[in-house]
Amino acid sequence: MPLTVKWDGGISVHCGDLHVIFDPQGRGGGCSRAFVTHAHLDHAGAFGIPYLAKYSSGETRDLAGIYGGRTSNWEPVHLGGRVTVDGVQVVAHNSGHVLGSYMYEVVAPEGSVVYTGDLNFLDTKTTEAAEVVPCDILVLEATFGSPGFVFPPEDRVAAEMVRWAVDSLRRGKIPAFRTDPLGNAQEVIRIFNELTRIPVTTHRQVTVISKVYEAYGHRLEYLDAGSEEARDVTSSGECIFISPKGLNLSRYPDFDSALVSGWAVWAGGGAFALSDHADFPRLLEFVEACSPKTVLTCHGGRFEETLAKHIEIKLGIDARPLDLLPTTLVDGRDER
Repeated sequence: MPLTVKWDGGISVHCGDLHVIFDPQGRGGGCSRAFVTHAHLDHAGAFGIPYLAKYSSGETRDLAGIYGGRTSNWEPVHLGGRVTVDGVQVVAHNSGHVLGSYMYEVVAPEGSVVYTGDLNFLDTKTTEAAEVVPCDILVLEATFGSPGFVFPPEDRVAAEMVRWAVDSLRRGKIPAFRTDPLGNAQEVIRIFNELTRIPVTTHRQVTVISKVYEAYGHRLEYLDAGSEEARDVTSSGECIFISPKGLNLSRYPDFDSALVSGWAVWAGGGAFALSDHADFPRLLEFVEACSPKTVLTCHGGRFEETLAKHIEIKLGIDARPLDLLPTTLVDGRDER
Protein backbone atom coordinates (compact mmCIF):
# COMPACT_ATOMS: atom_id res chain seq x y z
CA MET A 1 0.00 0.00 0.00
CA PRO A 2 1.38 3.44 -0.84
CA LEU A 3 1.88 6.06 1.86
CA THR A 4 0.88 9.52 0.64
CA VAL A 5 1.63 12.93 2.18
CA LYS A 6 -0.08 16.09 0.96
CA TRP A 7 -1.41 19.47 2.06
CA ASP A 8 -5.17 19.34 2.64
CA GLY A 9 -5.90 22.09 5.15
CA GLY A 10 -3.18 20.49 7.26
CA ILE A 11 -0.55 17.80 6.81
CA SER A 12 -2.60 14.87 5.55
CA VAL A 13 -1.22 11.31 5.57
CA HIS A 14 -2.90 8.35 3.85
CA CYS A 15 -1.83 4.71 4.00
CA GLY A 16 -4.38 2.01 3.24
CA ASP A 17 -7.23 2.53 5.71
CA LEU A 18 -5.22 5.16 7.58
CA HIS A 19 -6.17 8.80 7.11
CA VAL A 20 -4.91 11.22 9.74
CA ILE A 21 -4.20 14.92 9.66
CA PHE A 22 -1.64 16.95 11.59
CA ASP A 23 -2.32 20.54 12.73
CA PRO A 24 -5.52 20.88 10.65
CA GLN A 25 -7.05 24.21 9.77
CA GLY A 26 -10.66 24.81 8.76
CA ARG A 27 -12.69 21.60 8.80
CA GLY A 28 -9.77 19.21 8.99
CA GLY A 29 -9.69 17.95 5.41
CA GLY A 30 -12.62 15.57 5.94
CA CYS A 31 -10.56 13.49 8.39
CA SER A 32 -11.84 12.14 11.71
CA ARG A 33 -8.52 12.01 13.63
CA ALA A 34 -6.11 14.88 14.19
CA PHE A 35 -2.73 15.17 15.91
CA VAL A 36 -1.79 18.60 17.27
CA THR A 37 1.87 19.58 17.64
CA HIS A 38 1.46 22.52 20.04
CA ALA A 39 -0.92 25.18 21.33
CA HIS A 40 -0.10 28.21 19.16
CA LEU A 41 -3.33 29.15 17.41
CA ASP A 42 -2.01 28.63 13.88
CA HIS A 43 -1.34 24.96 14.74
CA ALA A 44 -4.07 24.14 17.28
CA GLY A 45 -7.13 24.63 15.06
CA ALA A 46 -8.27 21.06 15.73
CA PHE A 47 -9.40 22.17 19.19
CA GLY A 48 -12.05 24.26 17.44
CA ILE A 49 -13.47 21.27 15.52
CA PRO A 50 -15.76 19.34 17.92
CA TYR A 51 -16.21 16.15 15.88
CA LEU A 52 -12.46 15.54 15.43
CA ALA A 53 -10.74 13.03 17.68
CA LYS A 54 -7.77 15.02 18.93
CA TYR A 55 -4.39 13.76 20.10
CA SER A 56 -1.73 15.91 21.79
CA SER A 57 0.37 16.30 24.90
CA GLY A 58 -1.43 17.17 28.12
CA GLU A 59 0.39 20.50 28.17
CA THR A 60 -0.97 21.37 24.72
CA ARG A 61 -4.50 20.43 25.79
CA ASP A 62 -4.27 22.64 28.88
CA LEU A 63 -2.85 25.58 26.92
CA ALA A 64 -5.43 25.18 24.16
CA GLY A 65 -8.15 25.44 26.81
CA ILE A 66 -6.77 28.85 27.81
CA TYR A 67 -7.05 29.97 24.20
CA GLY A 68 -10.68 28.87 24.12
CA GLY A 69 -10.22 25.50 22.42
CA ARG A 70 -12.68 22.67 23.00
CA THR A 71 -10.78 20.02 24.90
CA SER A 72 -13.46 17.31 24.65
CA ASN A 73 -12.96 14.31 22.33
CA TRP A 74 -9.27 14.39 23.24
CA GLU A 75 -6.74 11.64 23.93
CA PRO A 76 -3.32 12.19 25.54
CA VAL A 77 -0.09 11.32 23.78
CA HIS A 78 3.02 10.99 25.91
CA LEU A 79 6.54 11.83 24.80
CA GLY A 80 7.95 8.72 23.15
CA GLY A 81 4.51 7.14 23.21
CA ARG A 82 2.96 5.30 20.26
CA VAL A 83 -0.62 5.57 19.06
CA THR A 84 -1.81 2.85 16.69
CA VAL A 85 -4.30 4.10 14.12
CA ASP A 86 -5.68 1.64 11.55
CA GLY A 87 -2.61 -0.55 11.91
CA VAL A 88 -0.09 2.29 11.52
CA GLN A 89 1.91 3.73 14.42
CA VAL A 90 2.20 7.44 15.20
CA VAL A 91 5.09 8.24 17.57
CA ALA A 92 5.48 11.50 19.53
CA HIS A 93 8.91 13.17 19.77
CA ASN A 94 10.06 16.43 21.35
CA SER A 95 10.18 19.36 18.91
CA GLY A 96 11.87 21.83 21.29
CA HIS A 97 9.47 24.67 20.46
CA VAL A 98 7.28 25.48 23.49
CA LEU A 99 5.80 23.70 26.50
CA GLY A 100 4.40 20.32 25.40
CA SER A 101 5.33 20.70 21.74
CA TYR A 102 5.70 17.49 19.73
CA MET A 103 6.74 16.35 16.30
CA TYR A 104 5.08 13.20 15.00
CA GLU A 105 6.54 10.18 13.23
CA VAL A 106 4.29 7.96 11.11
CA VAL A 107 5.76 4.45 10.88
CA ALA A 108 4.35 2.24 8.13
CA PRO A 109 5.68 -0.77 6.16
CA GLU A 110 6.18 1.54 3.18
CA GLY A 111 8.45 3.90 5.13
CA SER A 112 8.36 6.67 7.71
CA VAL A 113 7.21 10.28 7.69
CA VAL A 114 8.15 12.90 10.30
CA TYR A 115 6.20 16.13 10.62
CA THR A 116 8.03 18.63 12.79
CA GLY A 117 5.42 21.31 13.42
CA ASP A 118 7.42 24.30 14.69
CA LEU A 119 10.77 23.31 16.12
CA ASN A 120 13.88 24.59 17.82
CA PHE A 121 17.16 22.69 17.48
CA LEU A 122 18.88 24.34 20.44
CA ASP A 123 18.37 24.02 24.19
CA THR A 124 16.77 27.06 25.82
CA LYS A 125 15.94 27.97 29.41
CA THR A 126 12.50 26.32 29.15
CA THR A 127 12.90 23.64 26.44
CA GLU A 128 15.30 20.96 25.27
CA ALA A 129 16.40 20.86 21.63
CA ALA A 130 14.30 18.92 19.11
CA GLU A 131 14.96 15.19 18.91
CA VAL A 132 16.71 13.85 15.81
CA VAL A 133 14.42 11.30 14.11
CA PRO A 134 15.78 9.54 10.99
CA CYS A 135 13.04 9.13 8.38
CA ASP A 136 12.20 8.72 4.70
CA ILE A 137 10.11 11.91 4.35
CA LEU A 138 10.66 14.94 6.58
CA VAL A 139 7.91 17.58 6.59
CA LEU A 140 9.76 20.62 7.86
CA GLU A 141 8.62 24.06 9.00
CA ALA A 142 10.17 26.99 7.11
CA THR A 143 9.23 30.00 9.27
CA PHE A 144 12.80 31.30 9.15
CA GLY A 145 13.83 29.34 6.08
CA SER A 146 15.97 32.03 4.45
CA PRO A 147 19.75 32.61 4.82
CA GLY A 148 19.12 36.07 6.29
CA PHE A 149 17.77 34.52 9.49
CA VAL A 150 20.76 33.79 11.69
CA PHE A 151 20.04 34.32 15.38
CA PRO A 152 22.76 35.32 17.84
CA PRO A 153 23.37 32.99 20.82
CA GLU A 154 20.65 33.29 23.48
CA ASP A 155 23.18 34.17 26.21
CA ARG A 156 24.29 37.19 24.16
CA VAL A 157 20.70 38.28 23.51
CA ALA A 158 19.88 37.84 27.21
CA ALA A 159 22.80 40.04 28.24
CA GLU A 160 21.72 42.71 25.75
CA MET A 161 18.16 42.61 27.08
CA VAL A 162 19.36 43.06 30.65
CA ARG A 163 21.66 45.96 29.70
CA TRP A 164 18.82 47.68 27.83
CA ALA A 165 16.44 47.17 30.77
CA VAL A 166 18.93 48.58 33.28
CA ASP A 167 19.54 51.59 31.05
CA SER A 168 15.77 52.19 30.72
CA LEU A 169 15.32 52.01 34.48
CA ARG A 170 18.13 54.52 35.00
CA ARG A 171 16.29 56.90 32.68
CA GLY A 172 13.11 56.56 34.73
CA LYS A 173 11.33 54.26 32.26
CA ILE A 174 9.81 50.80 32.77
CA PRO A 175 11.28 48.31 30.25
CA ALA A 176 8.43 46.55 28.42
CA PHE A 177 9.11 43.45 26.34
CA ARG A 178 6.46 42.70 23.72
CA THR A 179 6.51 39.05 22.72
CA ASP A 180 4.47 35.89 22.20
CA PRO A 181 2.63 35.04 25.46
CA LEU A 182 3.42 31.34 24.91
CA GLY A 183 7.11 30.46 24.62
CA ASN A 184 9.16 33.62 24.36
CA ALA A 185 7.45 35.27 27.34
CA GLN A 186 8.49 32.46 29.67
CA GLU A 187 12.06 32.62 28.30
CA VAL A 188 12.19 36.33 29.15
CA ILE A 189 10.90 35.64 32.66
CA ARG A 190 13.63 33.04 33.21
CA ILE A 191 16.32 35.34 31.80
CA PHE A 192 15.50 38.07 34.30
CA ASN A 193 14.99 35.59 37.15
CA GLU A 194 18.45 34.09 36.57
CA LEU A 195 20.47 37.18 35.65
CA THR A 196 18.92 39.94 37.78
CA ARG A 197 16.90 40.76 40.87
CA ILE A 198 14.58 43.04 38.91
CA PRO A 199 10.92 42.15 39.61
CA VAL A 200 9.02 40.84 36.57
CA THR A 201 5.41 41.89 35.98
CA THR A 202 3.27 40.20 33.35
CA HIS A 203 0.19 40.99 31.30
CA ARG A 204 -2.75 38.71 32.10
CA GLN A 205 -2.30 36.75 28.84
CA VAL A 206 1.27 35.99 29.84
CA THR A 207 0.28 35.18 33.43
CA VAL A 208 -2.30 32.49 32.63
CA ILE A 209 0.10 30.67 30.32
CA SER A 210 2.97 30.96 32.79
CA LYS A 211 0.78 29.27 35.40
CA VAL A 212 0.53 26.23 33.12
CA TYR A 213 4.32 26.18 32.82
CA GLU A 214 4.51 26.21 36.62
CA ALA A 215 1.99 23.39 36.86
CA TYR A 216 4.37 21.27 34.75
CA GLY A 217 7.39 21.97 36.95
CA HIS A 218 8.93 25.15 35.54
CA ARG A 219 10.13 27.69 38.12
CA LEU A 220 9.08 31.18 37.14
CA GLU A 221 9.00 34.24 39.39
CA TYR A 222 6.66 37.02 38.25
CA LEU A 223 3.77 39.21 39.40
CA ASP A 224 0.55 39.53 37.49
CA ALA A 225 0.21 43.18 36.47
CA GLY A 226 -3.30 43.31 37.94
CA SER A 227 -2.19 42.32 41.44
CA GLU A 228 -1.68 44.80 44.26
CA GLU A 229 1.95 43.72 44.66
CA ALA A 230 2.61 44.35 40.96
CA ARG A 231 1.00 47.78 41.19
CA ASP A 232 3.31 48.61 44.08
CA VAL A 233 6.50 47.69 42.20
CA THR A 234 5.21 49.39 39.04
CA SER A 235 4.60 52.61 40.93
CA SER A 236 8.16 52.43 42.26
CA GLY A 237 9.44 52.17 38.67
CA GLU A 238 11.70 49.24 39.56
CA CYS A 239 10.43 46.36 37.40
CA ILE A 240 10.09 45.06 33.86
CA PHE A 241 6.80 44.34 32.09
CA ILE A 242 6.12 41.48 29.65
CA SER A 243 3.16 41.89 27.32
CA PRO A 244 1.71 40.32 24.15
CA LYS A 245 3.58 41.56 21.09
CA GLY A 246 0.44 43.07 19.58
CA LEU A 247 -0.19 45.37 22.55
CA ASN A 248 0.28 49.03 21.64
CA LEU A 249 2.24 50.69 24.45
CA SER A 250 3.02 53.91 22.59
CA ARG A 251 0.33 55.83 24.48
CA TYR A 252 1.98 54.98 27.82
CA PRO A 253 4.93 57.36 28.25
CA ASP A 254 6.24 55.51 31.31
CA PHE A 255 7.25 52.51 29.19
CA ASP A 256 10.28 51.82 27.03
CA SER A 257 9.02 49.18 24.59
CA ALA A 258 11.02 46.51 22.71
CA LEU A 259 9.98 43.60 20.49
CA VAL A 260 11.29 40.11 21.36
CA SER A 261 11.00 37.84 18.32
CA GLY A 262 12.96 36.08 15.63
CA TRP A 263 11.63 38.76 13.29
CA ALA A 264 13.77 41.24 15.22
CA VAL A 265 16.57 40.27 12.83
CA TRP A 266 14.72 42.50 10.35
CA ALA A 267 13.41 45.04 12.86
CA GLY A 268 16.63 46.96 13.57
CA GLY A 269 17.00 48.87 16.87
CA GLY A 270 14.62 48.46 19.78
CA ALA A 271 14.18 44.72 19.23
CA PHE A 272 15.80 41.48 20.40
CA ALA A 273 16.21 38.39 18.20
CA LEU A 274 15.07 35.73 20.64
CA SER A 275 13.00 32.96 19.09
CA ASP A 276 11.50 29.57 19.91
CA HIS A 277 12.03 28.55 16.26
CA ALA A 278 15.16 27.21 14.58
CA ASP A 279 17.01 29.76 12.47
CA PHE A 280 18.21 28.96 8.95
CA PRO A 281 21.51 27.24 9.89
CA ARG A 282 19.79 25.13 12.57
CA LEU A 283 17.11 24.03 10.07
CA LEU A 284 19.81 22.74 7.75
CA GLU A 285 21.60 21.04 10.67
CA PHE A 286 18.37 19.31 11.66
CA VAL A 287 17.74 18.05 8.13
CA GLU A 288 21.27 16.72 7.85
CA ALA A 289 20.98 14.95 11.22
CA CYS A 290 17.67 13.27 10.28
CA SER A 291 19.05 12.22 6.86
CA PRO A 292 15.71 11.92 5.04
CA LYS A 293 15.32 10.88 1.41
CA THR A 294 12.89 13.75 0.77
CA VAL A 295 12.12 17.03 2.53
CA LEU A 296 8.76 18.78 2.16
CA THR A 297 8.74 22.38 3.45
CA CYS A 298 5.68 24.07 4.96
CA HIS A 299 4.49 26.91 7.22
CA GLY A 300 6.93 29.38 5.68
CA GLY A 301 5.15 31.18 2.85
CA ARG A 302 7.70 32.33 0.28
CA PHE A 303 10.53 30.82 2.37
CA GLU A 304 9.29 27.28 1.68
CA GLU A 305 10.79 27.31 -1.82
CA THR A 306 13.92 29.14 -0.61
CA LEU A 307 14.61 26.56 2.08
CA ALA A 308 13.90 23.64 -0.27
CA LYS A 309 16.38 24.97 -2.85
CA HIS A 310 19.10 25.38 -0.24
CA ILE A 311 18.51 21.86 1.11
CA GLU A 312 18.96 20.46 -2.39
CA ILE A 313 22.07 22.55 -3.12
CA LYS A 314 23.83 22.27 0.25
CA LEU A 315 22.78 18.79 1.35
CA GLY A 316 21.98 17.01 -1.92
CA ILE A 317 18.56 15.94 -0.61
CA ASP A 318 15.45 16.12 -2.78
CA ALA A 319 13.27 18.94 -1.39
CA ARG A 320 10.20 20.93 -2.42
CA PRO A 321 7.26 22.78 -0.84
CA LEU A 322 4.64 20.39 0.55
CA ASP A 323 1.72 22.01 -1.26
CA LEU A 324 3.16 21.61 -4.78
CA LEU A 325 1.88 18.06 -5.26
CA PRO A 326 1.23 14.88 -3.26
CA THR A 327 4.26 12.76 -2.36
CA THR A 328 3.93 8.97 -2.16
CA LEU A 329 6.20 6.30 -0.69
CA VAL A 330 6.08 2.86 -2.32
CA ASP A 331 8.45 0.30 -0.74
CA GLY A 332 10.57 3.16 0.64
CA ARG A 333 10.81 4.98 -2.71
CA ASP A 334 9.51 8.52 -3.21
CA GLU A 335 7.12 8.76 -6.14
CA ARG A 336 5.71 12.19 -6.95
